[in-house]
Amino acid sequence: MSFDLAVWYQVGPLTGDEAYAIYDRLTDGIVGVVEPSPAIAAFLEDLLEVFPDDDDDDDSSPWASGIYSTDECVLLAISWSRAEEVARVVERLAAKNALTVYDPQSHLVKGQAG
Repeated sequence: MSFDLAVWYQVGPLTGDEAYAIYDRLTDGIVGVVEPSPAIAAFLEDLLEVFPDDDDDDDSSPWASGIYSTDECVLLAISWSRAEEVARVVERLAAKNALTVYDPQSHLVKGQAG
C-alpha cells in the first residue's frame, strides 16, 4: 500500500470529483486526458534531484514503486513512512512549475495554474 499523488498541468479550478475523474483516466494509462506541458519534465527533474528513483537503494527510497511519467502527468506511489516529507516537496515543486497536485486519499486538489 502506498500514499499516491498525481501531478499535471491544469488551467482553472477543479473540484475534487473532476480531479478524481482525470486521475482515474491517467492511472488507466489513457492519453489525451490533460494538456501536455514542458513543466511536467521540469517538475520531474527537480523532484528526482531531491528523491532519486533508484531501484538499487530500496531501503532509503521514498518510492513504493517506480515513478510513472508522461508529458501529461507524473504519478507517484510514496511509501507511507515518507508520505508527509515527500508530499511537502511535491507540492512545493509543483507550485514552482505551476502544476496541479491531486491527492486521491483525501480527494484534495492543490496548486492550479490560471
